[in-house]
Amino acid sequence: MLGIDMENIVYAQATDRTLWHQFKDGDDRAFAAIYHRYFEVLIKACLHISKDREMIKDSIHDLFVEIWLRSNSLVLPVSVKAYLIRSIQRKMFRCLKQNRRYYSSCTAEVSYGCDSVSSIEEKIITGQFKQEQNEVVRKSIRMLTGRQQEAVYLKYYANLSYPDIAGKMCISTEAIYNLISKAIGNIQESVSKANFPTY
Repeated sequence: MLGIDMENIVYAQATDRTLWHQFKDGDDRAFAAIYHRYFEVLIKACLHISKDREMIKDSIHDLFVEIWLRSNSLVLPVSVKAYLIRSIQRKMFRCLKQNRRYYSSCTAEVSYGCDSVSSIEEKIITGQFKQEQNEVVRKSIRMLTGRQQEAVYLKYYANLSYPDIAGKMCISTEAIYNLISKAIGNIQESVSKANFPTY
């Protein structure tokens, strides 16, 4: 137990640059440390856009899933904090544009901030896997457990929220987060083994 506590302290005290490099090397604990370090910061950044905390939390979770899946093509940002804030604001802004009932809460200031994100970051966040990468992802999904496949399908194909998925699968929302995270981890491992070139 003491070793685990000390290990957590090391990750908590590491710089963003160190954690990012460790995450790029496949260290999921470093990735989790970044997530926990900036989760509340990102929530506060999004509250200027929408007051819907559940949508904000879902968007943050989805952003980190996307970052994890694109780890091979990501470069070290000048500021990890600024990168994450701009990325989640852009994601939220896109969600609001797609959902008109939230759109009015997006301020002009945030809209300007979203539009100012560099084209490189835009490609990183919104770019699609190439056809061969998608095929690897589809194959890896078929290798997941039945529950994982169901959760992934409901989230990424049926576009249900995490609470809705929890209701359909009769388990807690937290369990859904864990289930999908493990599924994404397995998918990421398959994609990494495919050794795709980075772009």
